[in-house]
Amino acid sequence: MAKRIFYREQLYSDFISESAHALADAVQHHLEDANNLSTTYALLSRMRLSSSTDVLASAERVIQHTINTYSEPNLTPEEIQSRAAKREDPLREFSDICRAELKAMHRQLQ
Repeated sequence: MAKRIFYREQLYSDFISESAHALADAVQHHLEDANNLSTTYALLSRMRLSSSTDVLASAERVIQHTINTYSEPNLTPEEIQSRAAKREDPLREFSDICRAELKAMHRQLQ
């Protein structure tokens, strides 16, 4: 069980890092190279092997949000700052769901 927890922590952490990178790119650029999302999709596919349906659904929403953001007008630095000040965080739900899943797994260890 400890190995499963460690694996998922790494997987979720990698997804968060890659998604954050893609989201930062999406607010400043239009999608010109689909390879910008390939790592994120690969991580999602790896999650499909072992994660809960709640985690998967949230990860899919993060990816959809990223794709939608690429199609919107680019944000100015001021607009980015404004969104940050409003605590708009497309990864928040995903992180919360993952934390709950990992917490439940830790309880099984005890």
